[in-house]
Amino acid sequence: MTPETERLLEGGQQAEAEGNVREALVRYEAAVKVAETESLPRLRLGTICHRLRDYARAREVLEAASQLDPDNADVAFRLGVTCEALGDREQARVAYSRTMMLAPSSWQTWFLIGRDHRQLGHTGVARLAYLRAVEASPDEAEVLAELGTLLWEMGMRDDALPFLERAALSCPVDPGFSLQLGLAEMERGQLAAAQRHVMRAKHLDPSDRRIDVALQDLTVRRNAARKDKRAA
Repeated sequence: MTPETERLLEGGQQAEAEGNVREALVRYEAAVKVAETESLPRLRLGTICHRLRDYARAREVLEAASQLDPDNADVAFRLGVTCEALGDREQARVAYSRTMMLAPSSWQTWFLIGRDHRQLGHTGVARLAYLRAVEASPDEAEVLAELGTLLWEMGMRDDALPFLERAALSCPVDPGFSLQLGLAEMERGQLAAAQRHVMRAKHLDPSDRRIDVALQDLTVRRNAARKDKRAA
């Protein structure tokens, strides 16, 4: 990889960390053009396109990355997630199987094991698998969010919240993680914090109906809290 490509990728990562989606996209797009035979720029671009819900573009870029580096487990996993988001379950299954074959002890594999058990209702096993995934990659937002929401559903809210916070912090460009944290804060009665996180999600994805519903619910709760305060 050339120094120019490395500089562009580092700039994109920095922009992501700062929540600057537009700058990250510009940097990754430039890196793809500079490094026509490298898979990593396409992996980064495809991943952020997925986070921004541009699934068709993400799939196109990730498929190109897979052709360049068919033995890359990260690429296979991200392609699987994107195919699943597009409703192509068969291609998602193929990509996930390839991920587990290429990296049987990776965080991605433990994540997929945990998710499968969660869907089957095996919450205890799912929790253990997610914890193994977090051990393998402590800052991976998908794992942190999955473990956080699972613990929340299990009634372990004090344990869940730090994982939801870490997910939103580690990936500030994904509206889904901000929304999850906002909903959790709303359930805890922390309405000011909930407002901040939900509005962050709205800024990132103005078209997501789930965010509008959350904002409506938040307005109802804030109005009720004001009435209770006046009544007291």
